[in-house]
Amino acid sequence: MNLQKIKEIQAKHSYPSVTITLPTNRTAPDNEKDAIRLKNLVQDVVNRLESEFDKRETQNIVENIQRLADEVDHQYNLDGLVIFASNEFSASYKLPFRLPERASIEDNFVTRDLVYAMNRSPLYLLTILSENGTRLFVGHKDILDEVEDYGFPFSLENVIATASPGQDISHVRDQIVTDHMREIGDALVEAQKATPAPIVVVGVDRNIGHFRDGARNSDDIMLYINSGLSNESEHELAKTIWPQIKDALHAERQKIFDEIGASQGNNRFVSDLNEVWQACIDGRVETLVIEEDLHISAKVSEDGRKLNELEGSFEQTENTYEDIVDEMIEKVLETSGRVKFVDNVSLKEINPTHGLVAITRY
Repeated sequence: MNLQKIKEIQAKHSYPSVTITLPTNRTAPDNEKDAIRLKNLVQDVVNRLESEFDKRETQNIVENIQRLADEVDHQYNLDGLVIFASNEFSASYKLPFRLPERASIEDNFVTRDLVYAMNRSPLYLLTILSENGTRLFVGHKDILDEVEDYGFPFSLENVIATASPGQDISHVRDQIVTDHMREIGDALVEAQKATPAPIVVVGVDRNIGHFRDGARNSDDIMLYINSGLSNESEHELAKTIWPQIKDALHAERQKIFDEIGASQGNNRFVSDLNEVWQACIDGRVETLVIEEDLHISAKVSEDGRKLNELEGSFEQTENTYEDIVDEMIEKVLETSGRVKFVDNVSLKEINPTHGLVAITRY
Protein backbone atom coordinates (compact mmCIF):
# COMPACT_ATOMS: atom_id res chain seq x y z
CA MET A 1 0.00 0.00 0.00
CA ASN A 2 1.37 3.40 -0.98
CA LEU A 3 0.13 6.90 -1.81
CA GLN A 4 -0.42 6.06 -5.48
CA LYS A 5 -2.61 3.08 -4.56
CA ILE A 6 -4.54 5.16 -2.02
CA LYS A 7 -5.26 7.76 -4.73
CA GLU A 8 -6.52 5.04 -7.06
CA ILE A 9 -8.85 3.72 -4.35
CA GLN A 10 -10.07 7.22 -3.47
CA ALA A 11 -11.06 7.77 -7.10
CA LYS A 12 -13.57 4.89 -6.95
CA HIS A 13 -17.12 6.00 -6.15
CA SER A 14 -19.95 3.52 -5.80
CA TYR A 15 -22.71 3.02 -3.25
CA PRO A 16 -22.39 0.92 -1.24
CA SER A 17 -18.60 0.81 -0.79
CA VAL A 18 -17.48 -1.21 2.23
CA THR A 19 -14.28 -0.51 4.17
CA ILE A 20 -13.17 -2.86 6.95
CA THR A 21 -10.10 -2.05 9.04
CA LEU A 22 -8.62 -4.15 11.82
CA PRO A 23 -5.54 -3.97 14.04
CA THR A 24 -3.73 -7.31 13.79
CA ASN A 25 -0.89 -9.12 15.50
CA ARG A 26 2.27 -10.60 14.04
CA THR A 27 2.76 -13.40 16.57
CA ALA A 28 0.82 -16.18 18.29
CA PRO A 29 -1.28 -16.50 20.32
CA ASP A 30 -2.56 -12.96 19.68
CA ASN A 31 -2.90 -13.43 15.91
CA GLU A 32 -5.19 -16.40 16.50
CA LYS A 33 -7.78 -13.96 17.92
CA ASP A 34 -7.58 -11.78 14.80
CA ALA A 35 -9.54 -14.32 12.76
CA ILE A 36 -12.44 -14.20 15.25
CA ARG A 37 -12.49 -10.40 15.33
CA LEU A 38 -12.42 -10.21 11.54
CA LYS A 39 -15.26 -12.74 11.29
CA ASN A 40 -17.36 -10.61 13.66
CA LEU A 41 -16.67 -7.43 11.65
CA VAL A 42 -17.61 -9.17 8.41
CA GLN A 43 -20.85 -10.47 9.91
CA ASP A 44 -21.68 -6.98 11.15
CA VAL A 45 -21.23 -5.54 7.65
CA VAL A 46 -23.24 -8.33 6.03
CA ASN A 47 -26.11 -7.75 8.46
CA ARG A 48 -26.10 -4.01 7.76
CA LEU A 49 -26.03 -4.56 3.98
CA GLU A 50 -28.89 -7.05 4.10
CA SER A 51 -31.00 -4.75 6.27
CA GLU A 52 -30.52 -1.74 3.99
CA PHE A 53 -30.43 -3.30 0.51
CA ASP A 54 -32.05 -6.04 -1.46
CA LYS A 55 -29.89 -9.17 -1.24
CA ARG A 56 -29.49 -9.27 -5.02
CA GLU A 57 -27.99 -5.75 -4.98
CA THR A 58 -25.24 -6.68 -2.56
CA GLN A 59 -24.71 -10.38 -3.23
CA ASN A 60 -21.49 -9.74 -5.16
CA ILE A 61 -20.15 -7.43 -2.44
CA VAL A 62 -20.95 -9.91 0.34
CA GLU A 63 -19.28 -12.75 -1.57
CA ASN A 64 -16.16 -10.63 -2.15
CA ILE A 65 -15.91 -9.62 1.50
CA GLN A 66 -16.27 -13.21 2.70
CA ARG A 67 -13.77 -14.46 0.11
CA LEU A 68 -11.15 -11.84 1.04
CA ALA A 69 -11.62 -12.54 4.75
CA ASP A 70 -11.27 -16.30 4.21
CA GLU A 71 -8.05 -15.76 2.20
CA VAL A 72 -6.27 -13.98 5.06
CA ASP A 73 -3.51 -16.16 6.53
CA HIS A 74 -3.31 -14.84 10.07
CA GLN A 75 0.00 -16.61 10.70
CA TYR A 76 1.59 -13.93 8.53
CA ASN A 77 -0.26 -10.88 9.80
CA LEU A 78 1.40 -7.49 9.98
CA ASP A 79 0.06 -4.70 12.23
CA GLY A 80 -3.12 -3.85 10.32
CA LEU A 81 -5.56 -5.25 7.78
CA VAL A 82 -7.90 -3.38 5.43
CA ILE A 83 -10.57 -4.83 3.13
CA PHE A 84 -12.30 -2.82 0.40
CA ALA A 85 -15.35 -4.14 -1.42
CA SER A 86 -17.92 -2.68 -3.81
CA ASN A 87 -19.63 -3.95 -6.94
CA GLU A 88 -16.75 -2.61 -9.06
CA PHE A 89 -13.69 -3.26 -6.87
CA SER A 90 -12.46 -5.52 -4.08
CA ALA A 91 -9.04 -5.96 -2.48
CA SER A 92 -7.34 -6.54 0.86
CA TYR A 93 -4.01 -5.28 2.18
CA LYS A 94 -1.83 -6.16 5.14
CA LEU A 95 -0.12 -3.06 6.49
CA PRO A 96 2.86 -2.38 8.77
CA PHE A 97 0.95 -0.01 11.07
CA ARG A 98 -1.99 -0.17 13.46
CA LEU A 99 -5.52 0.59 12.24
CA PRO A 100 -8.73 1.00 14.24
CA GLU A 101 -11.29 -1.78 14.35
CA ARG A 102 -14.01 -0.37 12.13
CA ALA A 103 -16.52 -1.24 9.41
CA SER A 104 -17.91 1.53 7.18
CA ILE A 105 -20.51 1.62 4.41
CA GLU A 106 -20.24 4.82 2.37
CA ASP A 107 -20.43 6.05 -1.23
CA ASN A 108 -16.64 5.77 -1.43
CA PHE A 109 -13.91 3.89 0.41
CA VAL A 110 -12.77 5.35 3.74
CA THR A 111 -9.03 6.01 3.53
CA ARG A 112 -8.46 8.50 6.35
CA ASP A 113 -7.23 5.78 8.69
CA LEU A 114 -4.58 4.76 6.15
CA VAL A 115 -3.31 8.30 5.66
CA TYR A 116 -3.51 8.98 9.38
CA ALA A 117 -1.55 5.85 10.31
CA MET A 118 1.12 6.46 7.67
CA ASN A 119 1.73 9.97 8.97
CA ARG A 120 1.30 9.33 12.69
CA SER A 121 3.89 6.56 12.67
CA PRO A 122 6.08 7.78 9.84
CA LEU A 123 7.44 5.36 7.30
CA TYR A 124 10.95 5.61 5.87
CA LEU A 125 12.77 4.09 2.92
CA LEU A 126 15.97 2.31 3.91
CA THR A 127 18.59 1.28 1.38
CA ILE A 128 21.66 -0.75 2.32
CA LEU A 129 24.57 -0.07 -0.03
CA SER A 130 26.56 -3.19 -0.83
CA GLU A 131 28.42 -4.41 -3.89
CA ASN A 132 27.05 -7.88 -3.14
CA GLY A 133 23.47 -6.64 -3.31
CA THR A 134 22.02 -3.21 -2.54
CA ARG A 135 18.61 -3.74 -0.94
CA LEU A 136 15.59 -1.53 -0.28
CA PHE A 137 13.16 -1.70 2.64
CA VAL A 138 10.10 0.19 3.79
CA GLY A 139 10.59 0.78 7.49
CA HIS A 140 7.98 1.34 10.18
CA LYS A 141 9.65 1.93 13.54
CA ASP A 142 12.02 -1.02 13.98
CA ILE A 143 10.20 -3.25 11.47
CA LEU A 144 11.51 -3.63 7.92
CA ASP A 145 9.67 -5.02 4.90
CA GLU A 146 11.84 -5.62 1.83
CA VAL A 147 10.88 -4.11 -1.53
CA GLU A 148 11.89 -6.02 -4.63
CA ASP A 149 10.93 -3.45 -7.23
CA TYR A 150 12.41 -0.43 -9.06
CA GLY A 151 15.46 -2.61 -9.85
CA PHE A 152 16.18 -3.66 -6.25
CA PRO A 153 18.17 -5.60 -5.22
CA PHE A 154 21.09 -4.25 -7.27
CA SER A 155 24.38 -6.15 -7.60
CA LEU A 156 27.81 -5.06 -8.84
CA GLU A 157 29.69 -8.34 -8.63
CA ASN A 158 29.29 -9.36 -12.27
CA VAL A 159 29.93 -5.86 -13.65
CA ILE A 160 33.23 -5.46 -11.80
CA ALA A 161 34.31 -8.98 -12.74
CA THR A 162 34.03 -8.15 -16.45
CA ALA A 163 36.39 -5.16 -16.31
CA SER A 164 38.86 -5.34 -19.24
CA PRO A 165 42.31 -6.85 -18.45
CA GLY A 166 45.13 -4.33 -18.39
CA GLN A 167 42.92 -1.47 -17.22
CA ASP A 168 43.58 0.38 -13.98
CA ILE A 169 41.24 -1.86 -12.03
CA SER A 170 41.07 0.53 -9.05
CA HIS A 171 40.10 3.48 -11.25
CA VAL A 172 37.63 1.43 -13.30
CA ARG A 173 36.10 -0.02 -10.17
CA ASP A 174 35.56 3.44 -8.63
CA GLN A 175 33.87 4.70 -11.80
CA ILE A 176 31.66 1.62 -12.04
CA VAL A 177 30.59 1.96 -8.42
CA THR A 178 29.85 5.69 -8.83
CA ASP A 179 27.73 5.00 -11.94
CA HIS A 180 26.00 2.23 -10.02
CA MET A 181 25.13 4.65 -7.22
CA ARG A 182 23.59 7.04 -9.74
CA GLU A 183 21.32 4.20 -10.87
CA ILE A 184 20.40 3.44 -7.25
CA GLY A 185 19.63 7.11 -6.60
CA ASP A 186 17.30 7.23 -9.61
CA ALA A 187 15.55 4.06 -8.42
CA LEU A 188 15.05 5.62 -4.98
CA VAL A 189 13.36 8.62 -6.62
CA GLU A 190 10.84 6.26 -8.24
CA ALA A 191 10.31 4.38 -4.98
CA GLN A 192 9.70 7.65 -3.17
CA LYS A 193 6.98 8.62 -5.65
CA ALA A 194 5.02 5.53 -4.65
CA THR A 195 5.88 5.77 -0.94
CA PRO A 196 6.48 9.44 -0.11
CA ALA A 197 8.77 8.86 2.85
CA PRO A 198 12.24 10.13 3.80
CA ILE A 199 15.24 8.07 2.73
CA VAL A 200 17.90 6.53 4.99
CA VAL A 201 21.13 5.24 3.43
CA VAL A 202 23.30 2.69 5.27
CA GLY A 203 26.76 1.55 4.15
CA VAL A 204 30.49 1.63 4.72
CA ASP A 205 32.21 4.98 4.30
CA ARG A 206 33.56 4.09 0.85
CA ASN A 207 30.16 3.21 -0.62
CA ILE A 208 28.44 6.22 0.95
CA GLY A 209 31.16 8.38 -0.61
CA HIS A 210 30.44 6.87 -4.03
CA PHE A 211 26.72 7.45 -3.47
CA ARG A 212 27.28 11.11 -2.63
CA ASP A 213 29.39 11.46 -5.79
CA GLY A 214 27.06 9.59 -8.12
CA ALA A 215 23.43 9.89 -6.97
CA ARG A 216 21.61 12.94 -8.26
CA ASN A 217 19.44 13.04 -5.11
CA SER A 218 22.24 12.56 -2.57
CA ASP A 219 21.52 15.91 -0.91
CA ASP A 220 17.90 14.90 -0.31
CA ILE A 221 18.73 11.95 1.95
CA MET A 222 17.34 12.36 5.48
CA LEU A 223 20.06 10.33 7.19
CA TYR A 224 23.33 8.58 6.34
CA ILE A 225 24.46 5.80 8.68
CA ASN A 226 28.11 4.85 8.25
CA SER A 227 28.32 1.20 9.20
CA GLY A 228 29.02 -2.19 7.70
CA LEU A 229 25.61 -3.56 8.60
CA SER A 230 24.83 -5.33 5.35
CA ASN A 231 25.45 -8.80 6.79
CA GLU A 232 23.04 -8.41 9.70
CA SER A 233 19.57 -9.93 9.59
CA GLU A 234 16.67 -7.55 8.95
CA HIS A 235 15.57 -7.87 12.58
CA GLU A 236 19.05 -7.15 13.97
CA LEU A 237 19.58 -4.29 11.52
CA ALA A 238 16.29 -2.61 12.43
CA LYS A 239 16.95 -2.84 16.16
CA THR A 240 20.44 -1.41 15.71
CA ILE A 241 19.62 1.64 13.63
CA TRP A 242 16.07 2.53 14.80
CA PRO A 243 17.17 4.96 17.58
CA GLN A 244 19.06 7.10 15.05
CA ILE A 245 16.19 7.00 12.57
CA LYS A 246 13.65 7.86 15.28
CA ASP A 247 15.55 11.05 16.15
CA ALA A 248 15.90 11.99 12.48
CA LEU A 249 12.18 11.42 11.82
CA HIS A 250 11.25 13.66 14.75
CA ALA A 251 13.46 16.43 13.39
CA GLU A 252 11.96 15.91 9.91
CA ARG A 253 8.42 16.22 11.27
CA GLN A 254 9.22 19.55 12.93
CA LYS A 255 10.22 21.05 9.57
CA ILE A 256 6.55 21.55 8.72
CA PHE A 257 6.39 24.44 11.19
CA ASP A 258 9.18 26.20 9.30
CA GLU A 259 7.14 25.71 6.12
CA ILE A 260 4.07 27.16 7.83
CA GLY A 261 6.05 30.23 8.91
CA ALA A 262 7.39 30.77 5.40
CA SER A 263 3.92 30.40 3.87
CA GLN A 264 2.48 33.01 6.24
CA GLY A 265 5.10 35.48 5.05
CA ASN A 266 4.32 34.69 1.39
CA ASN A 267 0.52 34.93 1.72
CA ARG A 268 0.16 31.23 0.92
CA PHE A 269 -1.50 30.30 4.20
CA VAL A 270 -5.11 29.86 5.38
CA SER A 271 -6.44 28.73 8.75
CA ASP A 272 -10.15 29.62 8.78
CA LEU A 273 -12.16 26.39 8.49
CA ASN A 274 -14.19 27.56 5.48
CA GLU A 275 -11.13 28.99 3.74
CA VAL A 276 -9.27 25.70 4.22
CA TRP A 277 -12.27 23.77 2.87
CA GLN A 278 -12.53 26.03 -0.17
CA ALA A 279 -8.80 25.70 -0.87
CA CYS A 280 -9.16 21.91 -0.65
CA ILE A 281 -12.05 21.68 -3.11
CA ASP A 282 -10.38 24.18 -5.48
CA GLY A 283 -7.17 22.12 -5.62
CA ARG A 284 -5.09 24.97 -4.19
CA VAL A 285 -3.67 23.11 -1.16
CA GLU A 286 -0.01 22.21 -1.35
CA THR A 287 0.13 20.89 2.23
CA LEU A 288 -2.73 20.25 4.66
CA VAL A 289 -1.51 20.20 8.28
CA ILE A 290 -3.79 18.52 10.84
CA GLU A 291 -3.57 17.76 14.55
CA GLU A 292 -3.62 14.00 15.07
CA ASP A 293 -6.99 13.55 16.79
CA LEU A 294 -8.96 16.26 15.00
CA HIS A 295 -12.46 15.26 13.86
CA ILE A 296 -15.12 17.75 12.72
CA SER A 297 -18.73 16.87 11.91
CA ALA A 298 -20.18 19.28 9.36
CA LYS A 299 -22.85 19.92 6.76
CA VAL A 300 -21.84 21.34 3.38
CA SER A 301 -23.93 24.15 1.91
CA GLU A 302 -25.90 23.58 -1.30
CA ASP A 303 -23.28 25.41 -3.37
CA GLY A 304 -20.56 23.29 -1.77
CA ARG A 305 -18.52 26.28 -0.57
CA LYS A 306 -19.37 26.59 3.12
CA LEU A 307 -19.39 24.34 6.17
CA ASN A 308 -21.78 24.36 9.08
CA GLU A 309 -20.32 22.51 12.08
CA LEU A 310 -22.58 19.96 13.78
CA GLU A 311 -22.64 18.70 17.33
CA GLY A 312 -24.20 15.61 18.83
CA SER A 313 -26.14 13.07 16.79
CA PHE A 314 -27.54 13.99 13.39
CA GLU A 315 -29.18 12.40 10.39
CA GLN A 316 -26.68 11.24 7.76
CA THR A 317 -27.42 12.89 4.40
CA GLU A 318 -25.60 13.39 1.12
CA ASN A 319 -24.13 16.72 2.28
CA THR A 320 -23.58 15.80 5.94
CA TYR A 321 -20.29 14.29 7.05
CA GLU A 322 -19.39 12.65 10.33
CA ASP A 323 -15.85 13.89 9.74
CA ILE A 324 -15.28 16.58 7.13
CA VAL A 325 -11.53 16.33 7.80
CA ASP A 326 -11.56 13.00 5.96
CA GLU A 327 -13.11 14.69 2.93
CA MET A 328 -10.44 17.39 3.02
CA ILE A 329 -7.68 14.79 3.11
CA GLU A 330 -9.09 12.93 0.13
CA LYS A 331 -9.52 16.09 -1.94
CA VAL A 332 -5.96 17.22 -1.20
CA LEU A 333 -4.50 13.86 -2.20
CA GLU A 334 -6.62 13.76 -5.36
CA THR A 335 -4.91 16.98 -6.48
CA SER A 336 -1.37 15.73 -5.59
CA GLY A 337 -1.15 17.73 -2.36
CA ARG A 338 0.48 16.55 0.85
CA VAL A 339 -1.11 15.76 4.22
CA LYS A 340 0.93 16.13 7.41
CA PHE A 341 -0.24 15.22 10.91
CA VAL A 342 1.23 17.00 13.94
CA ASP A 343 0.88 16.61 17.70
CA ASN A 344 -2.39 17.64 19.33
CA VAL A 345 -2.60 21.34 20.36
CA SER A 346 0.66 22.09 18.50
CA LEU A 347 -1.30 24.37 16.12
CA LYS A 348 -3.14 26.19 18.92
CA GLU A 349 -1.13 29.41 18.62
CA ILE A 350 -1.57 29.40 14.84
CA ASN A 351 -5.24 28.42 14.81
CA PRO A 352 -6.92 28.63 18.24
CA THR A 353 -10.31 27.49 16.87
CA HIS A 354 -9.48 24.39 14.82
CA GLY A 355 -6.42 22.21 14.74
CA LEU A 356 -5.71 22.49 11.03
CA VAL A 357 -4.11 24.91 8.56
CA ALA A 358 -3.29 24.82 4.86
CA ILE A 359 -0.25 25.90 2.90
CA THR A 360 -1.57 26.91 -0.52
CA ARG A 361 0.01 26.76 -3.95
CA TYR A 362 -0.90 30.38 -4.72
